[in-house]
Amino acid sequence: MNLPQAGALTVPQDRILVVDDEPLVRNLLSEYLCNEGYDCDLAATGRDALIKLANGSFSLVIADIRMPELNGLQLLEGIAQRFPDVATIIVTAIADIDTAIYTMKQGAYDYIIKPFNLEQVAESVKRALQLRRTRLESKRISQNLEALVRKKAFALSTALHDLKDQHKTTLEVLIKALDARGHETQCHSQRVQAYTLRLAQQFEFDTLQLMDLARGALLHDIGKIGVPDGILLKPGKLNSDEWSHIRKHPTIGNEILQGVKFLDRVAWMVLCHHEKWDGTGYPQGLKGDQIPLEARIFAVLDAYDAITSTRPYREAMSSDVARTAIIANAGTQFDEKVVDEFLKVPQRDWDEISAKFPG
Repeated sequence: MNLPQAGALTVPQDRILVVDDEPLVRNLLSEYLCNEGYDCDLAATGRDALIKLANGSFSLVIADIRMPELNGLQLLEGIAQRFPDVATIIVTAIADIDTAIYTMKQGAYDYIIKPFNLEQVAESVKRALQLRRTRLESKRISQNLEALVRKKAFALSTALHDLKDQHKTTLEVLIKALDARGHETQCHSQRVQAYTLRLAQQFEFDTLQLMDLARGALLHDIGKIGVPDGILLKPGKLNSDEWSHIRKHPTIGNEILQGVKFLDRVAWMVLCHHEKWDGTGYPQGLKGDQIPLEARIFAVLDAYDAITSTRPYREAMSSDVARTAIIANAGTQFDEKVVDEFLKVPQRDWDEISAKFPG
């Protein structure tokens, strides 16, 4: 083998393990690569090589295939499994294409046939180490990006959680403000919300729509904050002037909720929850499908709860009376399709909700 004059230094921090059961080959490769500026160590068998790899840090392994105890192919497999960041080059007398392909599949950078040219080996070592550095840098960047993504995802999750808490607090404040006015029926809003979510199961609402539906049901009467106590809590029937004040509560509720960004869609539902299917409702006189489906659902359940709850001017009536009244007003006050779905729900479901929110 021709031993040319050593060239310039390359990367002194790269450490190479030369593995060959022939001392002459090991020493020749080691001497030449050391002259090229690499730090080299030697192993006579694949087993010795794995021990050295476990106890030290290497950038590259140059290995023969035919060796005692643990051959080069087995060593290559062990390196791929246990030391994936270590580059490998096979230097062997086995000129077999299938073996060469197998070593490449196991991660070997090159397959050099003996007798070899040392300059060829040095060039292969240089390219293998450059590729290794590129892969390590890509891995480092990828890990940094993954860490950054995890950090950003955690920050986003925390922000969303905080936002949900803020939304929940906003809703609680609004409901407490209504309750503080002495709202006419305890737990009315909670019952209507629970009724609404049960009836919503009969329809095809997505998750975001259900969230808005639940908020709208809970806040449908929020506008009554703007109605005078003398009217809101009057034990007798209301006169026409007093009714005009009551009829303002959907508009007042809409104005309150429009000031809360995440309740924009809910504000529209609240504005429309006293509209009637035949167009005789208030405040806008909307008709049929002009009324949001959510508001049409509220209307049926608001009426059901009003009939079955005690009011300042009368005692609660039975669910049978409520169902009869709703059926009688299907197609005029209520959307017939919503009424049909309401009637499909077992009465025990409504009764369970009523028992959960008494008052």
